[in-house]
Order: sequence, then C-alpha cells, then structure tokens
Amino acid sequence: MPYVCVRGTLGMANTRVYGLNETEAEKITTILRVAEVKDALTVYNAPMYAINQIEYHLGYVVIAATNQDRYTIWTLHKPLPMPQ
Repeated sequence: MPYVCVRGTLGMANTRVYGLNETEAEKITTILRVAEVKDALTVYNAPMYAINQIEYHLGYVVIAATNQDRYTIWTLHKPLPMPQ
C-alpha cells in the first residue's frame, strides 16, 4: 500500500515529506519550494499547503494525524484503482 508521511509545525514553513517515489518527487518539486532531497523532501512551504498540493496533484488522502514533540505528523494514503 502506498503511504506518505508529512511532518511539520503549523506555524512554520519547514516541512518534511517522506515516502514519495522518484516520479512523484520530481512532479511535486515543480510545485513546492524544495530545499533538500535526501531521505525525505524538505520543503519551505507550510505543511497544510504541502498536504493540499500532494492531495491535488498526486491523489493522496490524509488518513491519520498525530503529534510528536512539537511536530504534527500526517499519514497520507493513495487509494489503488479498483480492478475491473
């Protein structure tokens, strides 16, 4: 199952995106302000903006959120197409 995690703080524009494949990462870097690509994308956009763009352009949907220390972590899932 394809899952992605987004970690950030609502008041800051330093967001980490974990779990995108290469094609998805290339597509989203044209939309978000990517600062660094290592084990995760570091983007200089607010987390809600990043989540909205990932949902709109890549088809992921938020399924869970949790708070860890001062960060919020959102888990997104990409529904697989139904077989015909």
